[in-house]
Amino acid sequence: MSIPVYSQPSLKLGEAIELLRKTDDPDAVMTESMNSVAAQAFEQHDAVHVIFGLGTSVQDEIAAHVWMTLGTTAKISEMHKAVANAEHRKILSGIGHLKLVGTWLAILPRIFLIALATMRMKKRIAFEELASLKNMKLAEIWLEHGVRAPRGA
Repeated sequence: MSIPVYSQPSLKLGEAIELLRKTDDPDAVMTESMNSVAAQAFEQHDAVHVIFGLGTSVQDEIAAHVWMTLGTTAKISEMHKAVANAEHRKILSGIGHLKLVGTWLAILPRIFLIALATMRMKKRIAFEELASLKNMKLAEIWLEHGVRAPRGA
């Protein structure tokens, strides 16, 4: 499996987040309509996708929540409050709650491996310092925090 184009080690985190957004939301439909709290939560969420080499499938979205909870200082409850809007509920209902629970169960082995990987990290990624992290190359962030580079990086 190759890593997403936005998780290349030579990219700075800020550049990589922009690239993810151009790939995932080229018309900025989601990000333009957000208030500042939601925008900050989504920036942290996007940083998780970039740093840990995650795509945007349902499985990778679940993995992003696990990485965010265990591998960063982000508060998942704040993110949930920020995105508890009609658009987010519409996406979840489109997936279907039963399918979502089934997907969680199906990727339990992956969740376990993520938990092990976060225990091997040198330190959690401090999202209080996201502004300065955005000026660092992904390779530097991986090295400083003990994050194993995504496969193919």
